[in-house]
Amino acid sequence: MRKFIGVITVMALAAAFAGCSDEPSVTLPGQIIKEISAAEAYAMVQQNAGKADFIILDVRTPSEYTGGHLAGALLIDFNSGSFRTEVDKLDKSKRYLVYCRTSNRSGQAVAVMKELGFKEVYDMDGGIVAWEAAGYPTVK
Repeated sequence: MRKFIGVITVMALAAAFAGCSDEPSVTLPGQIIKEISAAEAYAMVQQNAGKADFIILDVRTPSEYTGGHLAGALLIDFNSGSFRTEVDKLDKSKRYLVYCRTSNRSGQAVAVMKELGFKEVYDMDGGIVAWEAAGYPTVK
């Protein structure tokens, strides 16, 4: 009986701590923060082409951006030292698709945007590397 109670206790503790991380997971009411695939990002870009409330945000360096980027993407370099200040100036009520090279910087950028209260932010998993591997277009 003691073993059974011990096993149940361990299982309950494991369940209680599952999913714990250093990063806050709380979103504001109505806030959408989501990681999406390159295919989902491509569909989103197609569906929102020309819409003023949809912003593609490239968080790579200027030299990476000039080497090829998604058409219409706004550049705010995550490593610039002023990223938080610059992104905080953006309209938080718009829908954002965020990407970088492989999704490391974009993941961090999205965390900042979440913290700043952006309403709807999508992080493209795999970044521009995944986008190009799927054969989707970029501009220079």
